[in-house]
Amino acid sequence: MTVPPSTYQAVQLIVWSGTGNTRHVAERMAATARTRGATARVDVTPTASASPPGEKRLLGLMAPTHGFTAPWPLLKAAWTQPDVRGVDAFVFVSRGGVRLAGMTMPGFEGTAAYLPAALLALRGARLRGCGAVDMPLNWTVMVPTQSTQNLTAIVAKGQAQTDRFIGRLLDGHTAFGGLAQLLLGILILPLSLGYTLIARLLLAKMFFADERCTSCGTCAKNCPQGAIELRGRKQLPYWTYDCQNCMRCMSHCPTDAIQGGQAWLLLYVWLLSLPTGAMAATALLELTGVSAPWVTGVTGLLTDYAWIVFSVWLSYALLWLGLFVPGLRLVLSRATLTRFYRRYRGPE
Repeated sequence: MTVPPSTYQAVQLIVWSGTGNTRHVAERMAATARTRGATARVDVTPTASASPPGEKRLLGLMAPTHGFTAPWPLLKAAWTQPDVRGVDAFVFVSRGGVRLAGMTMPGFEGTAAYLPAALLALRGARLRGCGAVDMPLNWTVMVPTQSTQNLTAIVAKGQAQTDRFIGRLLDGHTAFGGLAQLLLGILILPLSLGYTLIARLLLAKMFFADERCTSCGTCAKNCPQGAIELRGRKQLPYWTYDCQNCMRCMSHCPTDAIQGGQAWLLLYVWLLSLPTGAMAATALLELTGVSAPWVTGVTGLLTDYAWIVFSVWLSYALLWLGLFVPGLRLVLSRATLTRFYRRYRGPE
């Protein structure tokens, strides 16, 4: 069967991927473009134009959904990718699908595709599409990976979604989907903002390496954000606030040594419940006599956020140091459910 030629001479895909779901989708898109006569490349960071001046180019930005919205790296790519004015562009995100009772249930992307698309449009790009693809849920720090059979079925569905989306674009059509999810995503945007500003920090400080860690550095070398550092005399991995919770470290550890401390998360949540903002607002009122609601409100919010950042950082540092104490290390490494979770490996 003869395939029709592509409307575009060049396709450039900027990809941020954790366990490999989004990268797999991008490589499939690139392969499809090549079979239809276009040049195609997949880049992991924003780069200059992939085609000579005069060629009709299609630019795609791709990343997994985090907190029902776009992760920071995708928003950054939309804002910093050069040569976007006047270029046809699209945003395509992966979302966590699960399979229950023989049925593949779609994930929820919310505003993940349309927020970076809006940034591209503000910078002069011509939007040709926004969409999402169902790929296996890979949030291993909280839930175990599904069976191989279920993973295979979810990936097959995602591949079909990918082929339909890129096919429409290469044919010269537009492909805008997920409008109902966008509306729901806008309604829960405060929740997504809370994830980005607060929950992401807490989740970043759940990771640690148990006694099976060999200090090989695979996690640090493979982290797409450079958020993992090897520290201490035993060179154990330490997660910084740059972590985006992409799960690549847990998925790629050769000894399955990387765990998530659910009990640690409970400690962080308790720290967040302390009324530090209210106490700071009261102290400000006593010191200055200022009783304007907006002043005390802003003071409370800023103090609360500063307390979150500091208290979680300090608590994690103390817990991480406990990994160097043999008896305490044993307790910390056993008090987690992720020791029993199946790890996720991205397709191919």
